[in-house]
Amino acid sequence: MKDIITTGIKNTLRSRTLFITFIGLVIMLALAVALGISLLVIGPTVEKNLPGMESDLELYLGSIMYCVSLLGLGVGINAFAAPSMTKEKSRGNIESLLATPLKVKSIWLAKSLAVFLPGLVLAEVLTAIALVAINYVYIVPKVPEIGFVINPWIAISSFVMVPLMYFCLSLLTHLIGLTGSPQTANTVVQVFLPLILALTMNLGLREILDMTSWYFALINLGIAAVIGIVVVFLYPRLTKERVVLSRRE
Repeated sequence: MKDIITTGIKNTLRSRTLFITFIGLVIMLALAVALGISLLVIGPTVEKNLPGMESDLELYLGSIMYCVSLLGLGVGINAFAAPSMTKEKSRGNIESLLATPLKVKSIWLAKSLAVFLPGLVLAEVLTAIALVAINYVYIVPKVPEIGFVINPWIAISSFVMVPLMYFCLSLLTHLIGLTGSPQTANTVVQVFLPLILALTMNLGLREILDMTSWYFALINLGIAAVIGIVVVFLYPRLTKERVVLSRRE
């Protein structure tokens, strides 16, 4: 299984145009989110220097971290999952793997990880950069009495829960793609990212949903659990026969 993961990641990196586009798009979107929220709300909040503003800064910075993490993982799976499965199915690569001693479950898990891991690395790095950069550009120099701002719950949501959601989504995407149509799987992925982003930005920044609280992390865990339940429900479909027959559908 390790060889499949390594080969899958190498194939992703070998598609230089797609990979550079992925990196560039994620960085561009992450910068847009970070600069937009920083200029519109973090900067003015710091300038006013009102009592109790630390909680507001935690919310705004947390929104940036969470969105950057979503973008790093979401764009990665959007870019690589369906094209990879479509190409491998059309070339018969999946059938060749099924002819080896490897179990179909191992192939599914390896393919899911191969697409998930590059996005995970990029998301974790960019989220950490956003956390440190905004603190030392906007907050620490201007309000040293507050110091380095980080909320543990939004950190858990950004660094742990978002990856967990997308790992479950990668499993679901590859399960659907291997046993059915990669296009159908891609639709699931394409809908998930804008939906979660829209809900987070609207509910979080309007303070309808407290992103800095423990229950926000719990909501993310719940979303991951729901996706995981769907994976468990569809898991019996994952057989060699169904994977082979899906290529002819």
